[in-house]
Amino acid sequence: WKGPYHVTLEFDTAWGPPTEAIKRLKMSYAKQIFRVGLLGVSVVIASIGSSANAEEASKVDGSGQKVVVHLSHFTDDLHRCFMAVKVANLMQDYDAEVTLFVDLEGVRIAERKQELKFNWGPDSPTLAELYEKFAAGGGKVLVCPHCAKSAHVTDPGLKRNAQIATLPMLGKMLIEADKVMDY
Repeated sequence: WKGPYHVTLEFDTAWGPPTEAIKRLKMSYAKQIFRVGLLGVSVVIASIGSSANAEEASKVDGSGQKVVVHLSHFTDDLHRCFMAVKVANLMQDYDAEVTLFVDLEGVRIAERKQELKFNWGPDSPTLAELYEKFAAGGGKVLVCPHCAKSAHVTDPGLKRNAQIATLPMLGKMLIEADKVMDY
């Protein structure tokens, strides 16, 4: 029957019998798919490597950003305490203006009498070293006035760059913040 959907296949006898020719076509097609796949994988690997290098080469610019790191814990959760100060230092490394806002148990980190000789994990710097780095980098520590009063903490008893905030100071800090991180 030679209707509109009839297809006649003719094979070149140089390729051998028709079944052999079909096998060779399939093999040729498989090789092409393999080559295209290999090329695709190579392109993906090359782009990942170049984007990682580009990411490392470009410095994130946080200048002009105001970041508040809120810390409510001290020795009751040293992990949170360490993370808050480490993140504050990291944001400073990217030139952001960082304020560490402490309340509840967090007010203790700002007390001068607290030595902060704690470590979190192997090869970790002490909390004192992290706090000093933050203060030396210009970081400010604002202490919740209500929590300071409850903990009997006064301005003369605070560490460098720490002060007991007023309510207007807290309002301004939070309104002007571009980012607030909570620990």
